[in-house]
Amino acid sequence: MRTLDLAIVSPHQKFCGRAMDIAASFQFESHVFRSDEDFFTEAESFKGITSVLLDCSFLEKPNEVAGLVQVARQGAPDSYILVVISSKLPPEDARIAKSSGASLVMMETEYFSSCKTEFALSQVIRSAFIPIKTLDLIEGTQLPFALFHLLPMNRRFLKVLKPEARLSKDFLEKYAAAGDLFIPRKDLSAWLEYSNSYRADDEAGLLRQCRAKFLQLNQSFLDLTLLISDQSSGASFAAGREVYELCRKFAYELHGSLINTPDPWKVVASSAVGDFGSVERSPAIAAYAGILSSQNQIGLAEEVMIGALLADIGYLEFSPSTARKVRNNAMGELDAEEQMEYQKHPIYSLNNCLSRRLPLTEAIKDMILMSHERSDQKGFPHRPRADKLTEESMLVRLCWDLDCRTQVRMGEKRPDIDEIKKSLGSALSADSGNFSVGFACKIAKILNSPAPGSLTA
Repeated sequence: MRTLDLAIVSPHQKFCGRAMDIAASFQFESHVFRSDEDFFTEAESFKGITSVLLDCSFLEKPNEVAGLVQVARQGAPDSYILVVISSKLPPEDARIAKSSGASLVMMETEYFSSCKTEFALSQVIRSAFIPIKTLDLIEGTQLPFALFHLLPMNRRFLKVLKPEARLSKDFLEKYAAAGDLFIPRKDLSAWLEYSNSYRADDEAGLLRQCRAKFLQLNQSFLDLTLLISDQSSGASFAAGREVYELCRKFAYELHGSLINTPDPWKVVASSAVGDFGSVERSPAIAAYAGILSSQNQIGLAEEVMIGALLADIGYLEFSPSTARKVRNNAMGELDAEEQMEYQKHPIYSLNNCLSRRLPLTEAIKDMILMSHERSDQKGFPHRPRADKLTEESMLVRLCWDLDCRTQVRMGEKRPDIDEIKKSLGSALSADSGNFSVGFACKIAKILNSPAPGSLTA
């Protein structure tokens, strides 16, 4: 029996074709079921089903949608179910699908015209397992959950340690070279409890705490992004604000850990979050922004981090073709229409946040909207005068550039963060147009200086 990443349930070829394109692009193990009856009877032939993409777009009544969702939930009680409903149905009817067992509800127009489906499915499937550093495992201790190793050839997870097994010296030495092992996402709370129970003031202990808090922020941000994408709007306003407050809390706690860590840059640079050109990179960008905000007294570190987190949420509004090119770092292949779409994404980001009534300060709104502007007015989307740009927004853009430089491309060696900082610092010293002169000078000074023993808040 094989495990299925994605079950596609639809009688329509166009719907299935879009779903199969997504599966092929992300290398998901998928299978098409042409009816809910086929899915209900055949689901048991698979060892497990991570996610279900359920086509309800041809149903005109909310109760019909609810019935189909309930059938899917019975067939896959533990799966993430993404439901696509007709764009003719009012958004309020999405709540019925949600209460019937849907994990996420999307309109048909969104399914075909945006990349929200790619984001949701990639997060559910890929983040089913969360990477942890082998350095953070302590010899002689016991974990209440299993550990997994990612097999590079087929990208499958192999269980290498059973729950409650004791971590031996031989085990830790065997997997030290791997760098990362993985835990099921459902065990994140238990992992954080484990990390907190072995607090230490030495360098290893500080790094362990910093990485744990980074994981917290990353997961809460992904939860917030999925909520923003959810069309069951009536239920998601309060939930969205609740998760947003968690993001603020975890950003504050992560910043507190970063400023007390000997070399916080390497903690962030070595983090395994997201793909190049994807919104999942936002927690890393936010962490860099928090570091530089403290070192240069630019804005409030927590606000700067939230601004960086939310600046690229508008990526979710990209068409599938634009999203694919951005994700593959093929910016030069964008046609004129796609380029225009890309340059509007800060507006999409702010609108998405406001539509979910997130309590953003004016400073955060400015950071989101101006995160890709330039002092020579060659940025986007509005090209304001240089004196209108805030240093916080320039910092978000700088950290976006910094993060792009740290990304590991297939077949390449991981770049050294210290070399990247020096390179970016040199570029800033010679900059003419990207940033204000005063901003460029003080950031270049920090980037060109040796790694500090610790930062100061």
